[in-house]
Amino acid sequence: MKIILTAFWVSSLLTTLALAQQPARVLGPRGSVVNNPERGAPQTHMAYVINATSTPAEFGAVDLRSGGFVQIGPDLPSDVGDGLVQGPGRSLLSLGFDGKLVAIDPFTGQTSVVGETGLGDCSTPASPCGPDSANWIGVHDGHYYVTDFANNLYSLNPNTATTKLIGSTGIPAITFVPFSQNPDGSVNVFGEALFSHAGKFYAYFSTQAVNFTTGTYTNLIPGEIYEVDPATGHARAIAPASSNYSAINTINDTIYAFDAILGQVDILDPTTGDATPVSTLDASASVITGVAAAAPRRCR
Repeated sequence: MKIILTAFWVSSLLTTLALAQQPARVLGPRGSVVNNPERGAPQTHMAYVINATSTPAEFGAVDLRSGGFVQIGPDLPSDVGDGLVQGPGRSLLSLGFDGKLVAIDPFTGQTSVVGETGLGDCSTPASPCGPDSANWIGVHDGHYYVTDFANNLYSLNPNTATTKLIGSTGIPAITFVPFSQNPDGSVNVFGEALFSHAGKFYAYFSTQAVNFTTGTYTNLIPGEIYEVDPATGHARAIAPASSNYSAINTINDTIYAFDAILGQVDILDPTTGDATPVSTLDASASVITGVAAAAPRRCR
């Protein structure tokens, strides 16, 4: 019975995801059904995610209301990194740990390399992992941006992967190799995000030392939300936030934040940092390192 119910739930989740991808339609003249790119788009509570709960990471979809997760396609290659955004075409984009821009087909989960960003490599223990290492990707007002470990802001060409330095954000730098171990057995992790909401460009940053054996964690740099000037890169701290977030993005004009310690999805107010829990994540997808809306496709 459990196997039957699980199969039914996965099938329902995939059906919901497929329906979210259909063009918006309304009744036209004499009752005909026509595509409407401006109005009548169905709201979806589905989001594409990078699930880093296990190694290798997985690409899939989360139902934000229930926390349910379903994997799409094969396991992700090790070069797929942090952050997930809608590309200019059908594919989603992520910034690879090795400094490459990676495209993900949302229907198959297959990945391909768009090109070299010019940012540094921090994909293996032998990598340099310097201040110019590739960090996060985000979109604001139709423009693409990435950061490095020093939290400099760069513009990104999503078609060629080329980047151009804009300036320092002033957000604290990542000064350790992610998952490097401390003498007490804890490991160093960070949380970051670039997201847009109500015409403003935001960033989030925190660092923690997490002991997976004891289940304890220590905040190193407490979570903070910043407002970023995309013209200069300068970031202004505006509100403290939970230090537990591993990914944040705007879905249907609502900001969703993924709490990797509590394994839950929150709705976040960027002006105050206040959060409202909305669902508990599937235990197999408690650490989300990239999230993008499963937005309806629109015909032109």
